[in-house]
Amino acid sequence: MRVVEYDGAKFLAFRFTICFLVMTLLLALGFQKVKFKGKPVYLLVLCGILNPLASQMLETTATTYAPSSQIGVFYSLIPALVVLLSVPINRELPTRRQIFFMVVIISGILSINLVAGQMKGGTKLGLILILVEMFTVSLHRIVVRRSSVYFTAFETIYLTAGMGALCFSIVTVASHAARGRLHLFFDGLWTPNFVIPILYMGIMSSVIAFLCLTYAAGRLPIAVSSSTSMINSVITVLVGVFILGEVFRPIDVIGTTVTFLGIIGMSLSYNASVSNRFGAEKQKTALLKQSE
Repeated sequence: MRVVEYDGAKFLAFRFTICFLVMTLLLALGFQKVKFKGKPVYLLVLCGILNPLASQMLETTATTYAPSSQIGVFYSLIPALVVLLSVPINRELPTRRQIFFMVVIISGILSINLVAGQMKGGTKLGLILILVEMFTVSLHRIVVRRSSVYFTAFETIYLTAGMGALCFSIVTVASHAARGRLHLFFDGLWTPNFVIPILYMGIMSSVIAFLCLTYAAGRLPIAVSSSTSMINSVITVLVGVFILGEVFRPIDVIGTTVTFLGIIGMSLSYNASVSNRFGAEKQKTALLKQSE
């Protein structure tokens, strides 16, 4: 981000362009196939608007106004929010144990932010960006789960990555042109400080990670997939403290521990016997496809 002068749109333009090009190469070599005709593509468009267009921009901007450890801890609220949103949208009902562990997760977050205030380096704008991003990411996972009835993980990521590459590139080019800096678009980018992170973000963190997350969201119970994926919160907090040198107070340690225990409990609390109308709907759709 420092190399691109904290231009979030420019960073994301390169990230998703690399992601899209790598996936296009996989298609050209015959390793993957896509089919969008006759399917509700509007679901994927909605997925793309939520992520990468909205959530990635929020996440990238939030890193400027909030410490990584704060972002990581707040991300731990996403499993609870995903489960709650899944009730009206996908009709997946949480168990009593899941509700209990949702309360545990929220308690951990509140202990950090209400008992001792924000983590060092946090700002009000950063907090707002994180909260909006949380809701956006949660809603995105609900829509991805619903779209998994019709689309493969590769189809979902390919279209949404293409949307990200196109939109962020247009915004970046327009911004540079408006400031008369279009001729400086690639200046300073051919350095290890940019090339290595952007290749990692474009391939590992986009192609591989997004495919795994999307595949899991379509095949695992929503509480399990959303909670397990929050292990990235642990990594984010550790990176913020031990690599970026961010301060982690005793209350932060306690609150984070409680939050992570809630995540583990939530992941282990799925009850297959509980009514799951979305699962039944998905199975019915699959049977119809087989009969065709």
